Amino acid sequence: MSVPILCHVFLILFGGFFAIQLTFNSQKFASSLRMDSPQAAYALKPAGFLMSGTVLMLIAILFEIGGFSSAKELLAGMGLFCAFAFIWNMGLVLKVWQTFDGKAHDMKNAIRPLIPLVVILIYFWTS
Repeated sequence: MSVPILCHVFLILFGGFFAIQLTFNSQKFASSLRMDSPQAAYALKPAGFLMSGTVLMLIAILFEIGGFSSAKELLAGMGLFCAFAFIWNMGLVLKVWQTFDGKAHDMKNAIRPLIPLVVILIYFWTS
């Protein structure tokens, strides 16, 4: 298997895991983000459905279902989203911006968008 295909499969598995967590386990995910409001879980469910759609597009591109072949465009959009999310979260960790509750931001929340970003960069570097 080539490296771009491995990156593609990893992004499907990684995105699928977070899509399932956001959709079906959003209350626990919201509490790990320190969102104690009962409405926070309902706010994360649409994000899970959007991520599920992205994962389904990655699967369609991988198996060329329906003539989809635009992996680079989809991954570039995902890469931009992950880059902006990483910049925002690092700004919260470094206290450039204030968090909503005034507490310190967890480093793990800053690292999460960096994982798919590195995989996307490897994808573009090897293809």
